[in-house]
Amino acid sequence: MKTKMPEILSFISEEAVNRKMTSEEIAIHFGYDKHHFSRKFKEINGFSVVELLSSLKVERAINELDEEKKIIELQEHSGFESSGSFTNIFKKYTGSSPKEYKTEMNKMFYDIKNFENDDKGKSIAYFEEKNASFCTVNIEVPDDLKKGIVFIGLFHTLIPNHMPISGLATKNLTGNILRNIPSGDFYLLSCAINSSNNILSYFNLGNSLRGKEDEKLSFPKSSGNSYTIKLREAIPEDPPILVNVGKLLISRLKNTI
Repeated sequence: MKTKMPEILSFISEEAVNRKMTSEEIAIHFGYDKHHFSRKFKEINGFSVVELLSSLKVERAINELDEEKKIIELQEHSGFESSGSFTNIFKKYTGSSPKEYKTEMNKMFYDIKNFENDDKGKSIAYFEEKNASFCTVNIEVPDDLKKGIVFIGLFHTLIPNHMPISGLATKNLTGNILRNIPSGDFYLLSCAINSSNNILSYFNLGNSLRGKEDEKLSFPKSSGNSYTIKLREAIPEDPPILVNVGKLLISRLKNTI
């Protein structure tokens, strides 16, 4: 199944969500038993089929938040069966209800642009708890990247659909230090947001450059290590990026360095 995974992931993101397919229907489509398919899928990707489907639906809803649609319309178009499940999963993955998220987008945009345009080379760090473990992350980006924000974080899964264990929003490409990393195994992910006057560009990250460390990092064993992540264009098999960078920068701010 591993060799077919890029095809499976592309099918899920481009076809299965549109057709409102279940994980069992996707397994059957590729000729697998549903239990074997679900088990191997998570083993290979680090996240479940159900989690990917839910995240893709939330991403679709975020993409349409700037349109004049009622919540029920967003729910139906993104593929959720009920308004309750839509609101609960949206809030689980973004930290806000759909209605709250749309309001926050407008309020945070001004502050995000101020941070982006500040001439001082500063970073804003987010962490869950004080800890001695840390690591250094350097970022490589294409030459045509416009001045913008780079986000670096440690996550429980390869789908960044929760606030990071330790995260950094920065304009610096080298010497970025993730501090206060608790004991555990985490994925190191990064994305870059091009400077834009379109408010949705900072919340819909589907087209942002992204990259990751291939192996899961174990702390405190990995404390003090240095990593280099090369960012690339998004491809169809990439999972959605749902972490609310605006909240990390503004409302969830815990430490400024």
